[in-house]
Amino acid sequence: MLAHLLANGFRGKVKLIYIDPPFDSGADYVRKVQLRGVKGTAKIDGEGYTLGEQIQYTDIWANDAYLQFMFERLQLLKELLAENGSIVLHCDIRRSHHLRLLMDEVFGGEKYFRNEIIWFYRRWPTNTPTFQSMHDNLFWYTKSIDNSHVFNRLYEPASERTLSDYGGKRLTTVETEDGSFVKRETEEESPGVPMRDVWELKREHPRGHQHTDYPTRKPVELVERLLFALSNPGDIVLDCFIGSGTTAAVAQKLGRRWIGCDINKGAIQTTSKRLQSVIAEQIEEQNKKSHQHELELEGRHAHASTTLSVTQPAQLSLAIYRVNDYDLQIQHNEAVNIACEHIGVTRMRSDAFFDGTRGKSLVKIIPFNHPLSPLDLEEIKRELKTRPNEDRDILVVCLGKELAADAWSEEWNRLRKKGDVPNKIEVIEVRTDPKYGKFIKHEPARAKVKIENVRRRDSSPYIRVIIEGFISPTIIERLNQQNGILQPKIDDWRSMVDCVMIDTDYNGEVFNVAFSDVPEKKTDLVKGAYVLSAPEKTATVAVKIIDMLGEEVLEIRKVY
Repeated sequence: MLAHLLANGFRGKVKLIYIDPPFDSGADYVRKVQLRGVKGTAKIDGEGYTLGEQIQYTDIWANDAYLQFMFERLQLLKELLAENGSIVLHCDIRRSHHLRLLMDEVFGGEKYFRNEIIWFYRRWPTNTPTFQSMHDNLFWYTKSIDNSHVFNRLYEPASERTLSDYGGKRLTTVETEDGSFVKRETEEESPGVPMRDVWELKREHPRGHQHTDYPTRKPVELVERLLFALSNPGDIVLDCFIGSGTTAAVAQKLGRRWIGCDINKGAIQTTSKRLQSVIAEQIEEQNKKSHQHELELEGRHAHASTTLSVTQPAQLSLAIYRVNDYDLQIQHNEAVNIACEHIGVTRMRSDAFFDGTRGKSLVKIIPFNHPLSPLDLEEIKRELKTRPNEDRDILVVCLGKELAADAWSEEWNRLRKKGDVPNKIEVIEVRTDPKYGKFIKHEPARAKVKIENVRRRDSSPYIRVIIEGFISPTIIERLNQQNGILQPKIDDWRSMVDCVMIDTDYNGEVFNVAFSDVPEKKTDLVKGAYVLSAPEKTATVAVKIIDMLGEEVLEIRKVY
């Protein structure tokens, strides 16, 4: 995803990056994506570690794989960051020392380091023979060494004792010419003292009021402080480990533009639903203020303070992009990384020929710019001859393969089975393999939608939208993988649909939600048929259908 952003015009455009990556904690959280409908409706499971995007996040790493994983992504993030931008990395005590060194390596050391912020929280006491850990670490770096980065100062209240020391009079903190701060008495409300680098904020329970059910969710107030202090309205904020969507939701509320990425479909589903709720509230608020403004204008008592919000939304729409279908020859390195994560390959740099290991097997990755051929397999054979003591099997990962390669590997394995000889060869073709394939080749969801402008003599004209059918091959495929020979049965296409949004005056660029159908409960279904007020002029109506894995279908019609 990061390579895709760099290739599509976002280099140097991101003002603030906040990432809360896996902490290398040894924990493994798997999220099930549930289809809509009655109790007992199928959930889309992950298959252990074979479907990487079904892992909510996997903190299971071997040797230096975690640090290599982070180092590669930090390098890409630096390229996306604006020259006057900031990056904040959130971690805990397990890897904070290593990640601080990686940040120094990538962003330039102490000259670019601004703060270590400590998030302090309280937990239930535990009976362990150590001091209980109750904090996380946030490392803030900027891309430039000057002070061109955004910094909106935050304040915290002065204590009652501080006020009483000055006769109970209000105090304000002001900056003098030398950059220091002094306290002065004032009759005005004091903003308090400049905020320090230790923030005491409550942890959010994973089953909080918004029911995101995400085990690593961070407090909204924590993210609000970061986004308010280190970005301005209209700036682009990026979170490439979006999780439950807190960063995007806060950015939407604060009038920032945002980009969220995640390899996990469950995270995309959670984030999408959360943002739809935020945007619906903003649209409702704007409609209320617009109506209030009209009433005040009629009474000739309009005031800007009552008709404008403090921060206007930067946008009132969202779109979901699947970027696994980019040109694999152009983005070869990123495609290989995705394939390795998907299959469960641990990369290694110390071997000049083999690329990694998976379990007890050596892994050879054939360059994705050509299919596997017998010549590639002969090269592996020659390499093994130079290693007479090597008894591990070989896993070959490729994109496409010649028929002759299948015959070669079958004969090779037949001879080894007959004599119980080591170095059997297994081939994974990342487009078609029955267990690991199909994650690169993607068949998009499809819908059949009827949109018509109805005009009757006895009523005002209206638009009627009817969704006649919907199919998500990705959902069907996942259910097929889970059920084996028992084919899944979906009686109602609406069980695959998370929500429906309609723009009655689509301009071809920005999708503005005029109507949304987001069922409140998991057991509820979208209606599928809608009646809306017709525009006064010829207009383009767009219907966006989002399935339970976060994939979108957009149907567009012009009405007269």
